[in-house]
Amino acid sequence: MFDETIIAQSTAHGMAIRGMIRINGPAAVISLRGLFEPELCVEPKPFVKTGNLIFWGVTRPVPAKIFYWSEGRGYTGHQSVEIHTLGSQPILDALITAVTKSGIVRHARPGELTLRAFLSGRLDLTQAEAVLGVIEAPSQNALKIALQQLAGGMTLPIKKIRETLFEILIHFEAGLDFPEEDIEFISRSEIGSVLTSVREQMEVLQQRMIRRGCSNEYPRITLLGSPNAGKSTLFNLLLQTDRAIVSPTPGTTRDYLEAEILFDGLPCTFVDTAGISAASQKDAIDESAQQLSKQISEQSDLIIYCTENNLKESANQFGFDATKTLFVRTKSDLNKLNNTELNDTESDNILSRNTDVTVSSKTGEGIDLLRTMIAQRLKEMLPDNVLRSTALRCRESVNKAIGLLEQALEMCDSQNHFFDESILASQIRSVLETLGLIDGSVYTDKILDEIFSRFCIGK
Repeated sequence: MFDETIIAQSTAHGMAIRGMIRINGPAAVISLRGLFEPELCVEPKPFVKTGNLIFWGVTRPVPAKIFYWSEGRGYTGHQSVEIHTLGSQPILDALITAVTKSGIVRHARPGELTLRAFLSGRLDLTQAEAVLGVIEAPSQNALKIALQQLAGGMTLPIKKIRETLFEILIHFEAGLDFPEEDIEFISRSEIGSVLTSVREQMEVLQQRMIRRGCSNEYPRITLLGSPNAGKSTLFNLLLQTDRAIVSPTPGTTRDYLEAEILFDGLPCTFVDTAGISAASQKDAIDESAQQLSKQISEQSDLIIYCTENNLKESANQFGFDATKTLFVRTKSDLNKLNNTELNDTESDNILSRNTDVTVSSKTGEGIDLLRTMIAQRLKEMLPDNVLRSTALRCRESVNKAIGLLEQALEMCDSQNHFFDESILASQIRSVLETLGLIDGSVYTDKILDEIFSRFCIGK
């Protein structure tokens, strides 16, 4: 692969002020001979030169800047040239055609530049995935996560764990090399203590994978509650658009609506559901709609359970998981409960019971507080620095590594009379090999194809 020179447009196709083309490989500089003035030469250090592109199909010189990285430098670690010029698509197309016409340069495949950076050791596999995460980030928060992973958010903890396990192997190897000395280079209890610490670190990673990789969808926020509790009105208000039909007639919503939005900069899916109630008399459609609402709630990351302010209803009469539920009293502009006048103390006691916030879609009371509470819950759902694609790919490896560590700890148990250092060393090597699938120190062609095929050409 590295003996081939590749070329690709790295800026988006179409009209733009500036355009960029990348050439990577041993013939990167040679391929521009006769196409750029002043003449370029391979040099030991990077350089930037300003000049003109001259090639067939262009009637006059085109101003350009050439950025050059020598072998061992730059993004891929191989000789690289970036051509920054006018963003005219016909000019960029003509330049690529002129360069490839020589036969020493071919078109790059999707993600091939980042693949070269990985294979050269410039990036590990999690950082390579983060490159795509940066490119495709739908929000500021998603961009932050991708940048944290690119900066080593996954690399550093895995590297630390691997170094710890390698140290244990060094002690094992020393003991196996000098068996006649009868020296215990590391005790069974010390091994057990170190492996316990490593397992705890792996369990932290496991939890991050579970939170991030449990679904291919954005976090789901579902509005539930009794019929005519104001769910659809609140749904429209939170989305800031009229998506749901609103009517004073109970039971207007018989199916469910969902919309993907950026909520305070955080990507999520809002779902509006049919009202649920404990009433004994329901028609078949009502029964199906309410059953569907309950199923959706079980698949939700956050439930906003709405109770009408003027009804003396238990906020959690259906027993939803309180840890993922915000209990909301709607229509706070209504001051009566069951049309019966209550004194202020009694009213406050009923409304505060199991209620997180009281709102009014009509007056706007409590809406800002509810938005703040939802945004906070969303932030808690998102991990510190793990992309969803990385979590999905690595989850199985993390689980397997923890299982291997637990088996190793059983071998170290003081009550276990069978203790063979060579077998334990083999077990630790298996852990290291499994961790290698995460950072890419161990990989297969299938893994690389799955990751880099998602990249666009030129990245």
